Amino acid sequence: MRLLPASLAARTVLLVVAVVAVAQIATFSLIFQHRLATHMSQTVQHIAGQVRLLQAILPGLDAQIRRRLAAAERGADGLQLFPDGALVPEHVPEFKFAQRLAVDLEQSLGQTVSLRHAGRGQHSGLWIGFMADGERWWLLLPPPRFTPQALPPDLWLGLSGALALLVLCAVLFVRGIVGPLARLGDAVAATGDGQARRVTPQGPTEVRRLAERHNTMLAQLALSNAERREMLAGLTHDLRAPLARLRVRLALLENDTERSGLIRDVEDIERIVGQCLAFLRSEESSAEPAPPLLLADAVSNELARQRELGRPVKMSVSETAAACWVAISPGNLQRLLDNLIENALQYGAPPVELSLSLERADTITLQVRDHGPGIAAEQRSYALEAFAQIDSARATGGSCGLGLAIVRRIVSACGGEIRLGEAQDGGLTVVLTFPVHSAHINHRPVLA
Repeated sequence: MRLLPASLAARTVLLVVAVVAVAQIATFSLIFQHRLATHMSQTVQHIAGQVRLLQAILPGLDAQIRRRLAAAERGADGLQLFPDGALVPEHVPEFKFAQRLAVDLEQSLGQTVSLRHAGRGQHSGLWIGFMADGERWWLLLPPPRFTPQALPPDLWLGLSGALALLVLCAVLFVRGIVGPLARLGDAVAATGDGQARRVTPQGPTEVRRLAERHNTMLAQLALSNAERREMLAGLTHDLRAPLARLRVRLALLENDTERSGLIRDVEDIERIVGQCLAFLRSEESSAEPAPPLLLADAVSNELARQRELGRPVKMSVSETAAACWVAISPGNLQRLLDNLIENALQYGAPPVELSLSLERADTITLQVRDHGPGIAAEQRSYALEAFAQIDSARATGGSCGLGLAIVRRIVSACGGEIRLGEAQDGGLTVVLTFPVHSAHINHRPVLA
């Protein structure tokens, strides 16, 4: 069982409260010990003064005045004088206050005193015996005088207010530290997800310095990515001119067999170049938010273009999914479907079946299924990586392993997810889930 809270803010506030509480307990302990010592000293001085006064005046008083003096009322907290007699209890007190009082009184008076009490557990006064003119007299110390007076309620109220103010100051202080740290953590997490986010340096010097280093790192990463994109884009662009010249020369060859093989090689090179360019474009467009579009209509239009190219594709849309909007640009949707359908036809088997459904109110699912051999379960996560080649034979077929990586990057930029599965009667299924931007408006279902 975890005893401490998970968040840094809660732990810091708990630490401040614990430190304040320990300090308060230590302070009250010292105050209490001081009050006990002061109370004992004052009680001893008061009783010793009364004993000396009585020892001085009692020998000069007659019996009637002594009786009147003993019968006088002193109040609930005052000392009461009694002559020696049957009223005096016989039990010798053993609690700490009485033992210490006896020692301090003997030191103050320079003579032995006797203490009596009604017994353990009895709420009665403490009898203090002394000698005056050869007679024993007793002063009765009432129970309220055993302990010092309690702290006044105003003091407790003030201490409670001070503690509450300290906790409030601790919360504000911790927010000034943890808030910038939390925003920096969100920015780091977004950067790790491929969405670089700068953060405004705030908080203490160390936190500001960390935020500045994060921003510097983002600038360096952006510069490195720009250089890499520029290099790859320039390389793929420069390859197009030699490829065009190769096509012209191939057209002039008279040997059809030799020409067909070289044409396939050129087409493979063009396909690889096209995948590299599509991968670069998906990286550039993922940083920009896309306006929402009606997904069912957009997919239907793209499939119409696929059919014009002679590709066997089918589509079904549920009524609930037909009215859903998704934040994805038309260009990214075209690249996504081109790669999925091309992979399905090249490595699977026709027909390619697409379906749109709304499994939850805030998530729409696009499923693309072929009728080929599929991908083994242990290789599906690897298949989503850039430049992944599941089958070495694919590398000779004009593929550089970027198709599903492009799809994953586009889906992630839209806030969605991708997973690979297997259909019940065989074939690979690519399941894409997108967050719905604005769901369920009046729209006719799309069936294509």
